[in-house]
Amino acid sequence: MAEKSEIGLRQKLRDDFFSGETNALTDEALLELLLSYAVSRGNPEPLAKKLILEFGGLDGVLSSDFDALCRVKGVKSYTATLLKLVGYLRANETSKDQQKEVFEKPQQSLSKFQPLSDQKPTLPSKKETQLRKANIARRKSDLFTNSVLKEAIEILPRLPDTEDIGMIRAFLKENLPFSGQNTKDRYVPYIVNRLFPDGKADQAMRSFAKIYSGRQELRDACFYRFCKAEPLMLSIFNDLLMPAVGYGRLDRLKIREYLAARYPSAKVINMSAQAIVSSLVAGGLARSDRKIISFGYRDPLTASLAFVIHSEFPQPGMYEISNVEQNQAIKSMLWNPDKLLAGLYELRNQGILAKVSEIDRFRQFTTKFTLEELVEYLGKERII
Repeated sequence: MAEKSEIGLRQKLRDDFFSGETNALTDEALLELLLSYAVSRGNPEPLAKKLILEFGGLDGVLSSDFDALCRVKGVKSYTATLLKLVGYLRANETSKDQQKEVFEKPQQSLSKFQPLSDQKPTLPSKKETQLRKANIARRKSDLFTNSVLKEAIEILPRLPDTEDIGMIRAFLKENLPFSGQNTKDRYVPYIVNRLFPDGKADQAMRSFAKIYSGRQELRDACFYRFCKAEPLMLSIFNDLLMPAVGYGRLDRLKIREYLAARYPSAKVINMSAQAIVSSLVAGGLARSDRKIISFGYRDPLTASLAFVIHSEFPQPGMYEISNVEQNQAIKSMLWNPDKLLAGLYELRNQGILAKVSEIDRFRQFTTKFTLEELVEYLGKERII
């Protein structure tokens, strides 16, 4: 009877997934389904919950080190292997066409992982579309439960002079200021994936960190990359901070209420709300006590503005000034919109921009550097 119950449970996990049920598309439910193919006996739900709590979400689980996974009670080497394999495949999708094929023919692409039943489920086109949209939406707006931005900003200037992400990971494991090795292992992917999203420790960020170590310019650059990696932060700015910027304060409870309404089935709302506040404070954009976040517009620093602009407009060329004024990532830096134009002219005066012009309706600026060339120029000219 117990064996039949386990088979029924696992079959229900698959059926709910193929039916596009909303509760089957949460981090915990997806991980539970995945673990059902590695854990041959028992209910995979407790282990899924433990892994989500330990690593902060499905992304954290799939991007964690093999050894860190194996240190979690209940995770055997073959279970960790499956998780790492899925993480690798997820991070190395080769084309949009391949992604489309997976969603359009899920019964074919997943049939090889169905050892408990020979029946191949069919997926109606309507449910298929819902499943695709739900997965895409989840990937774009995941909750995150750890900030680690303060620690990342502090350790960034000390990174070894290499683009090898493996060496960077090893350095972080040895030098992050946490006593437990499990904690270090858990936080390494957060730092690497947010600050080096292209899979290499780019020279521009590492050099910028050394030039502006301990300064607001470095906090700005790191916070910018953090927000780009965590789309939820941009939503928080749009929906909560910007409407309240005139008041200069926001009740922290509003963030929890916002997250609870946006993710009604999530069980990590308080952790995520804390991580959001910690990120704002670490980036130097806000102050906070137990109840209130205090913040307001600030003047853009020359090097900070240059770093963000050359990140958003990476190819040297001519751009509309309105593209800067309306850019969501730039708005999220809480720079005073009335000071952005003056900031562009200052970049020109410092030799960073080739040209800024306002003739009739034509308002344009011209960049001449790539991001790496910009940072080299900032260091050489000592623009601080």
